[in-house]
Amino acid sequence: MRYPILMLCLLLALQATCQRKKTFRRTLQMSLAPGVSTNGMHPGGYTNIISINFTSGYSAANFLVEIGALSNLNVNETRGLQFAGLFNLTGGNAYAGMQQKEIDEKKRTGFEANLSGAQFSGIGNVVLNNAFGWQTSGGVNVVKGALQGLQVAGIANVVHKYSFAVQLAGLWNVSFESMDGVQVASLANYTKGGLYGSQIGLWNTAGFIEGKNSFENDDATGLQIGLINKAGKMNGFQVGLINIGKEMQGTQIGLINIYRRGKTPVTRDGTAIGLLNFGDFGYLSVYASELFLTNIELATGNMKNGRMRSDRVNKYVHNALIYSNDARFLSSDSVRQDRWAFGYGFRKMFFNRSETPGMGEYRFISYGFDLLHVNQQHKKLTKDLSLLFRPKLMAGTKLHRKAGVYVFGAITYNVYMTDTRQEVSSTFLESSATVQGSRLQCWPGFHAGVMVH
Repeated sequence: MRYPILMLCLLLALQATCQRKKTFRRTLQMSLAPGVSTNGMHPGGYTNIISINFTSGYSAANFLVEIGALSNLNVNETRGLQFAGLFNLTGGNAYAGMQQKEIDEKKRTGFEANLSGAQFSGIGNVVLNNAFGWQTSGGVNVVKGALQGLQVAGIANVVHKYSFAVQLAGLWNVSFESMDGVQVASLANYTKGGLYGSQIGLWNTAGFIEGKNSFENDDATGLQIGLINKAGKMNGFQVGLINIGKEMQGTQIGLINIYRRGKTPVTRDGTAIGLLNFGDFGYLSVYASELFLTNIELATGNMKNGRMRSDRVNKYVHNALIYSNDARFLSSDSVRQDRWAFGYGFRKMFFNRSETPGMGEYRFISYGFDLLHVNQQHKKLTKDLSLLFRPKLMAGTKLHRKAGVYVFGAITYNVYMTDTRQEVSSTFLESSATVQGSRLQCWPGFHAGVMVH
């Protein structure tokens, strides 16, 4: 009787041992430190459903919830929620003790140490391969593969491959291969590849941005908003103090725009809107108006449809810097008093494509607006409100078919608002009013002059 009972106990122990080697799974695991836990001396061979670590945890994987006062390390994968006072690491020791051939073989079999869930830590979260979910850290989040989800970091977020995600960081965000989502940082955002979403920060950099003028993809639209925006091929939008686009077929809005024309056949170039635009010369014009005897205008801009050979009209977008002056003398004491102004003008111009050989762009029409600050004293800047806004419709023709000199005329409508006591002299049909303490004058006007294009 004694031997049959002993044999039965041995069989049950053997069966339990076999089941343990087969599953290596714990519903609940608790540890004081790695190796001092309910999983014994070799916790790296166990997958836990719930894991509570009073200092640091170490396991093959965790599937539901893991809490570590200091850190958590999972060798193969992490699912569910993971909390650590300092660090969370998924994929640590995945190739420990292996030779390079063994590592390559393990990768060929499809091994990936991924995160599917959410990580929260005080200093850093690191995933060896891909992250599908959410990383939040007071310091740095790092994904050495691809990211699909959300990263929030006090210092930086770094993804070594592509991202379909939102990255929010106190200093900088990096997604090396591409970014399809949103990057927001107080300092810098970077992707070496394509930007298919948005970058918002002081310095934004993208390898290329797709947009409505793209030859390969006209659906996606990238956007950069920052102090300095830079992109290699820029088919989206840049809004900032300084915008740089090596092949610019999108839209730049900034104080300084630097760009090059596009090169892809049958595509249109973009639009640069700013005070200083470096990429192509527009025109130089000198003209007189009903308000200022001398006006000098220097414009930069580019032809938008230069590679569209089927178009019968050349379309330009130009930004003009304007200086205006009207010298007068006060008869009482012969003291000189110049009325002068400076400002910005925006033009959209349409030049005909003549079929006559050698004729080129013979005539043009244009519409746009001017915004000028008017000063009433010689060499002195008026500090009060003294703003002139005037929509403008212009038309011109060449003086000679072989010369790029045009004569032109324009009609305008002037709206002048000032807080000064002095009003500008206007022509016929002038009307005036007082709006919230400011003087408002309106009148029609004209321009006539020459332009070199």
